[in-house]
Amino acid sequence: MVIKSADVVIVGSGPTGSAYARIIRNNWPEARIVMVEAGPQILPKTGAHLDNVADLDERNALEVLAQGGDRSPRMPINKEEWEARRAGGFDGSLLRRSGLFIANDGDPQDENLFAGFSAANVGGMGTKWSTGTPIPSQIELVPFIPADEIQAALATSAKLLGTNTDPNAGDPAAIALRERLGEVFNPGRTPDRFVQPMPLAATPGPDGLYYHGTDVVLGDLVEEPAERFTIVKETACRRIIHDGQTVTGVELASTGSRETYVVGAGTVVVACDALHSPQLLYASGIRPEALGRNLNDHYIVSQISEMDTDVPMKAMNWIPATKELPYSVTIAPASLHSMPRSGDIVGQPIGMGVFVSSDISPDNRVIFDDTRSDWLGLPAISINWHQSEGDKARLEDAKEYALKISNIIGRPAPGFATFVQPVGSSLHFQGTIRMGEADDGTSVCDKTSKVWGFNNLYVAGNGVIPTATATNPTLFSVALASIGAKAIADARRTAA
Repeated sequence: MVIKSADVVIVGSGPTGSAYARIIRNNWPEARIVMVEAGPQILPKTGAHLDNVADLDERNALEVLAQGGDRSPRMPINKEEWEARRAGGFDGSLLRRSGLFIANDGDPQDENLFAGFSAANVGGMGTKWSTGTPIPSQIELVPFIPADEIQAALATSAKLLGTNTDPNAGDPAAIALRERLGEVFNPGRTPDRFVQPMPLAATPGPDGLYYHGTDVVLGDLVEEPAERFTIVKETACRRIIHDGQTVTGVELASTGSRETYVVGAGTVVVACDALHSPQLLYASGIRPEALGRNLNDHYIVSQISEMDTDVPMKAMNWIPATKELPYSVTIAPASLHSMPRSGDIVGQPIGMGVFVSSDISPDNRVIFDDTRSDWLGLPAISINWHQSEGDKARLEDAKEYALKISNIIGRPAPGFATFVQPVGSSLHFQGTIRMGEADDGTSVCDKTSKVWGFNNLYVAGNGVIPTATATNPTLFSVALASIGAKAIADARRTAA
């Protein structure tokens, strides 16, 4: 079936793009919706999560299919890299994760190195995200969105993603650990910021957790007739067609093809990701001053700990960020089964990630190269990134914080130093299409995610978040998407 026009075209099939589709359908039942995805469908169930594939070899092969233009297998960690990680040094394997690419000219051990990421498959990052859905702290929220509006949006987001606030309920080791941590960190906090189970978008079952991808967000949309909803797979959006104020369609091409065609649109939502959404806007001649700037990604300080427990812990615990302690901490069983390791750990290995915000600077940015094209036929991108003095100070403080927590868990695992993962490896890039309170050159879109100067062009994803954060951002970005989707449904702009 050839699609000639749609009321809404959504470029990108990840969590926020899928949220736009679901909410628009809920509020505008007759809307014709087309979703464009550059990658293939890698699982039989549309947008399902890869972690539900039990066979690790099969899962790894599917990961390669979802890597975008580069589908080379990623080499596993070697003994030298593992020993470097144990000693707190540079571990090059962390830059060989599926979908990662080096996005600047930094030396592999340079503090200004930046690792970018591309997920190209139906479901986008929804097929591989951690499913963590913690609520951001008050200092991370958008200050110009009223509190009642953002709280309602966060509740909508949790429902869309299928958040479970205690997915491993009754885990005795996790409960005991939360009690120990709570004695230290709960005083002075409000109950919503107490030490707690990490909320996950997952459903408990007899064989463990079923992890939610965009299959849960889209629901029965995928069963609708193609003229009402369809996902156009393995298709690149080359350009958004517009007159500088109104969008009229998108120019598409099968990936790897030079032949293009146009789909008319009443409204367009660009939901590629925080690196590739600004790339598409740039390629379309939509170039606000803030486009691609203010790139922000939190750091991860990691520590392997050893916990004495008669019953192994299964659950993930969370110490929320607060104004006084602005670090979000995840604590979960460590997956060391594939790592070269010595037999000097006698307790249960526990992994900890201390998420540390980075300073926002307009000079940290995506750079577009008009002389080179990437696998999508768009201007190639690179990253300009410089670590601030404030970042360095927070990282040193966070290392001490990690050791304090490790000693509450039990003790730092023998031979494992505290180390900082390479910048970009959190995959939580933000700020490049950031929202703002006014069209003053410091933002790309308004609080509904509508691009300044346009009446029917919206952006979506972590890139719209304008604040410095240390909390997993998916719940937050889907909440912001829900606000924009309702605005589109209310406007009801139909395509010719």
